[in-house]
Amino acid sequence: MAELSEKTKELVKSTAPLIKADPEKLTNRMYELMFGNYPYAKPLFKNAPKNQPQVLARSIVGYAENIDNLPALEAVLDKIAVHHVKTSILPDHYPWVGDSLLRAIKDTLGEKATDEVMKAWEEAYWFLANVLIERERKIYQSALTDERKKLVKETAPVLKEKGEAVTTRMYEVMFSNYPDAKALFKNAPNNQNQILARSIIAYAENIDNLDALGQAIEKIAKHHVDTAVKPEHYPWVIESLLQAMKDVLGDTITDAVAEAWFAAYWILADILIKREKELYAAA
Repeated sequence: MAELSEKTKELVKSTAPLIKADPEKLTNRMYELMFGNYPYAKPLFKNAPKNQPQVLARSIVGYAENIDNLPALEAVLDKIAVHHVKTSILPDHYPWVGDSLLRAIKDTLGEKATDEVMKAWEEAYWFLANVLIERERKIYQSALTDERKKLVKETAPVLKEKGEAVTTRMYEVMFSNYPDAKALFKNAPNNQNQILARSIIAYAENIDNLDALGQAIEKIAKHHVDTAVKPEHYPWVIESLLQAMKDVLGDTITDAVAEAWFAAYWILADILIKREKELYAAA
């Protein structure tokens, strides 16, 4: 990844005092733009603290002030990456943030937002975004430990018994919380909950041998493309699935089991998202 030029660093750093004068104005504007233009972003922040604009404001100011000394931000970047994974942030969400942030910076800086300054901020944003995306990728990939695979596999018997109840509840939760999801299933068969239950059981049973699911995964990816499933839809599913598991299976779904299923889900989701992007590109 190309390093930022000294000119870019200088321009971004020069805006730090202007942003620092009223940083919450910038972040409030950013969220206003993002939630208005990208409504699917809003659920990603539903558990955010009330002072989220202040938290983000400090991060933006810290980045601008330390853009020529990024090692000083290592601990902060690690913390942000971990938080992003816990809230199911994906690479596909970063353009939403970037577009909203850059517009908010332009609004905040006014006449100081020259083309040169905005180009520098765009380069700086994507430099940082790519750093975070790579860290988050490693966290997602390393989260499914052998112990977590064991926990997922141990849920297979109870899922065989109550899997259809789990998936039925999952769709109830998802359609209630994310009404737009209904359109993705308008042509789904009447036994869709049974089909999904079988897929979840097969995944749990083969979590340590995903090669055995190669044909099934390809079939799912093609179906997702046919029904216009996109990466931004995937967080809806894992949130709804975990809630359904807790509702139906009760104490079986301990925090450790939920974390194991979260990690397992994102391994499979990553495989599907990559394949679906290939299929969309080839269409």
